[in-house]
Amino acid sequence: MASGRERFAQGLIVRLFRAWAAARSAGRGGLHRMREIVVPLGLPDETAPACASLFELVEAHLGRALQAERSCSARLSADERALLGIVSLAPALHGGATIRQVPHGLPGAICWAAMVVRRAFSIAEGAGLPAAADAGRGGCPFGTRGVAREAHHGL
Repeated sequence: MASGRERFAQGLIVRLFRAWAAARSAGRGGLHRMREIVVPLGLPDETAPACASLFELVEAHLGRALQAERSCSARLSADERALLGIVSLAPALHGGATIRQVPHGLPGAICWAAMVVRRAFSIAEGAGLPAAADAGRGGCPFGTRGVAREAHHGL
């Protein structure tokens, strides 16, 4: 069962992703808006840049834009669930390891960014985010059909 800290982190990561995605769609950088969300909460200074880095690295690795649900939606998009999965599973994937949920592993930069996000939200070692449990069942949580296989290899 997830603690209040993990539920808070999950909600805020999704909120930051949606703000970042909306800014990107409007042709602006999302970091300023992300900082506006984070600063009043007293989170560490690296929270917004770490989240932005994670989002950008994942998009670059996949070679496509990540899809966000609408900002007011209580539902999560598949990409939002997958991002939460990366943050949850990053400790197990550090150093190029693979696990059932992410059989191709992750690049070191993505693992590093996810670990910085975990640290910024004080997510305890071994703790996961509630929505991440569904991410990655049966393969890559980002839905890799039609994407070159080479793009999914870890380090």
